[in-house]
Amino acid sequence: MSVGRLEGAGQGPEIALHTADDLGPEPRPQGPRRGLRARAGRAGFFLTGWWALLLLFGLVAIFAPLIAPFDPVRADLTARLLPPSGTHLFGTDQNGMDVFSRVLWATRTDFTIAFVGVAISLAVGVPLGAASGYLGGWLDEGLNRFAEIIQSIPLFLFALMVFAAMGNNRTVLIGIVGFVNAPIFFKLTRAVVLPMKSLDYIAAATCAGLRAPAIIVRHVLPNALGPVASQLSISCAYALQIVAGLSFLGLGVPVPEPEWGSMIQQGAGRIVDGDWWISVFPGFAVLLAVMAFGGIGRQLARAYDH
Repeated sequence: MSVGRLEGAGQGPEIALHTADDLGPEPRPQGPRRGLRARAGRAGFFLTGWWALLLLFGLVAIFAPLIAPFDPVRADLTARLLPPSGTHLFGTDQNGMDVFSRVLWATRTDFTIAFVGVAISLAVGVPLGAASGYLGGWLDEGLNRFAEIIQSIPLFLFALMVFAAMGNNRTVLIGIVGFVNAPIFFKLTRAVVLPMKSLDYIAAATCAGLRAPAIIVRHVLPNALGPVASQLSISCAYALQIVAGLSFLGLGVPVPEPEWGSMIQQGAGRIVDGDWWISVFPGFAVLLAVMAFGGIGRQLARAYDH
């Protein structure tokens, strides 16, 4: 700090004269858009247990054939209803199948169905939501009404009709997950895009001669991905609940293919007989997976100030 002294006829006050160097560097301006890395660093969510737990589930789903000690669909009637032990970590079910191996393989089944179904809903809902919100008019009105009709249909009644018409298999279950999640992404993207139309950079792009499809792809969609990222994780949690719930009712993944919901259903009637491990371990796996996706979704939402 530079200090100069101004003196009067007798005694005068000392006046501090600050130069530009004394004030330090100017603060860097903060733009309206911040990158994913900067926001993630502020929230610190990459170092939390939810991401570690989700990574663990992902590794289990990928390497289940190498980790599982037994064939998940091989019945052994001589080893029926064995409690957890060193040989069978989670015990065996009423068919003598190793519950630990089935829980590991079910991770691959449930995560595959959830991820593929949510990816389909994302690929359909986000572009339609961006186009509907930006273009407006009859397209916006029609798509919005159609999304509301889909959301008003009871999920399990709709699934029952679809399975009755198309059969009970994994492909149909993926389609159901994608169908019920697409309106969520559509409405979220539309809600984000509607106020964008009045922003300066959209007006500048219009004045520059860009057509509506180019504006949607270059400017609208990139600025709508923040809230969509947080919803993506929450939708995966919702998809896991759909898969487990439908399989619990005997729909979706056919038995004996390992799936958490069907395993819970098979062991639910055995709890009163003391065979608690058949349904408790797959139920705990569903709980942890849903909590991991939900926790990550909340952290992403805070990171994007959504």
